[in-house]
Amino acid sequence: MRFHYRAAVILINLLAKVLRGIEKKGNEHIPEKGGVLIASNHIDIYDPFLIGGASPRELYYMAKMELFENPLFAWLLRKYNAFPISRGSFDRKGLEKALEILKEGKALLIFPEGTRSEDGSLRELKLGVAKLALEAGVPIVPAYLEYSRNWLKAFFQRKKIKIKFGSPIKSDLISQISKDKQGYLMITQEIIQRIKDLKEDGKVTA
Repeated sequence: MRFHYRAAVILINLLAKVLRGIEKKGNEHIPEKGGVLIASNHIDIYDPFLIGGASPRELYYMAKMELFENPLFAWLLRKYNAFPISRGSFDRKGLEKALEILKEGKALLIFPEGTRSEDGSLRELKLGVAKLALEAGVPIVPAYLEYSRNWLKAFFQRKKIKIKFGSPIKSDLISQISKDKQGYLMITQEIIQRIKDLKEDGKVTA
């Protein structure tokens, strides 16, 4: 993990601990090396920072194209491993970049719902994460975030942020699945089931 990234992780964890408290579970499920996809639910703009702070590995991120319009902010995003992707359309360049990152043996965080869930419930997942995993031949680690969207109320109630990582869908299993829509659906259904299992563990809603 590079120095500036590690420093940001320390700062994020410190702020989360001071403001709310934070619990992490299942870090051991993230492989120490090699390409891996981390697939998480998505409820707020802070999610990438919180998961990045919880992960033992340096993560790479997809970010919507609009965030890169400001040159200074774009530089900062790229400094911390974010790259642009166009939402709402097929972005071949963005997907090729994601595939390149995975084949280089790096860890990529992705939100397969495609956008934030307003009420915290799991939305229908996009097929892109399954396609990436099949093309790159990497495992998928499910993740689930639990925390109140009302930060002020949660602060006074001392509700902790909870980040859970589940057992991975292993690459040898993924390699046996066909690279077609049916195969993508099979993997996607397995991802959402594993995220739901993490959500049910503790019975705490976002």
